Amino acid sequence: MPHDRTYLHRILRTAAFFAGTLLFLRFLFIPLLPFLLALGLSALLEPLVQRLRRLWGVRRSFAAAFLTTALLLLLSAGTVFFALRLGTELSAWSTRLPQVIASFPVLWNNALDRMEGWYTACPPFLRSMLDSLARALGDNAPSLVGKAGSFLMEKISSLAAALPGAGLFAITTILALYLTAINYNSILTFLKRQLPPAWQPRCRAALECCRGAMLKWLRSELIMIFVTFSVALLGFWLLGYDFALLAAVVLALVDALPVLGTGTVLLPWSVFCFLLGDASRGLSLIALYAVTLLVRSLLEPKLLAGQANLPSIAVLVSMYLGFHFFGVGGMLLLPVLLILVKHLQDAGVIRVWH
Repeated sequence: MPHDRTYLHRILRTAAFFAGTLLFLRFLFIPLLPFLLALGLSALLEPLVQRLRRLWGVRRSFAAAFLTTALLLLLSAGTVFFALRLGTELSAWSTRLPQVIASFPVLWNNALDRMEGWYTACPPFLRSMLDSLARALGDNAPSLVGKAGSFLMEKISSLAAALPGAGLFAITTILALYLTAINYNSILTFLKRQLPPAWQPRCRAALECCRGAMLKWLRSELIMIFVTFSVALLGFWLLGYDFALLAAVVLALVDALPVLGTGTVLLPWSVFCFLLGDASRGLSLIALYAVTLLVRSLLEPKLLAGQANLPSIAVLVSMYLGFHFFGVGGMLLLPVLLILVKHLQDAGVIRVWH
């Protein structure tokens, strides 16, 4: 009986932990995100602040403000350099746009002629299936166009409506970072006083685990984006594309979304090349898709698993279950929660398994 009571108590504590985590992520995470980011960045800057105070003998407020300003300037310089490079490629691409638009009717007619040749060479049963598909598309084309237009307008309106909020978010995060970095010790002392003394060691360990798990997950995701960008940039450069950097950036950003991936861009692009008769380019794009897919499939479970000494299969199962039950968000969230639980288990904060 005591063993059963202990086991039931452990299950209830674990369920309460997951329920509290989900409620926090659902209702409080987004509103508190600027201040959480500020607190996390301040924690990262704190060792440098202490070292700068020892080397220069300056006040804490000056050291924190100096390092915060240096961090923001570094991030801004990198963003501006990257944006200028992308702007250069976009400008060069826009000069070719009229020529591309002027040649589109010829390309379209060539594609139609090639499709007609394929249709003629098809066996009768396949032609019948294609005829049925064409009739279905023709009947539904007006509604599909209307839905696509409504979807695009809705997304554009949502993006325009989100711009003021994004600006407010950025300004709030910057101000909170300055204030938090300067008063970091006072903030931690205040938060510590709000907890019962018996909770403080466990909460301190849980906070360290949460910070470590989130930073390691973010590090692995950034590594994956960088690897995808590097592979795509090298592939586009070897294939002789003029706008390799722009294409690699778009591909890396799309690949950061789990369900979409590089195939959302590369596969339709390769099909279009085949329709235009450029089979070599179509095959090269398929090969590039296969390489990026293979690299991501091999690295992602290992990177996530390596952050908490988890088996790769456990992370893969959590990614699949997260997508199956919660969609794209679950595919991102469940592996992070698994890593967090493993860190808490190793620190002795919770005890889920033996």
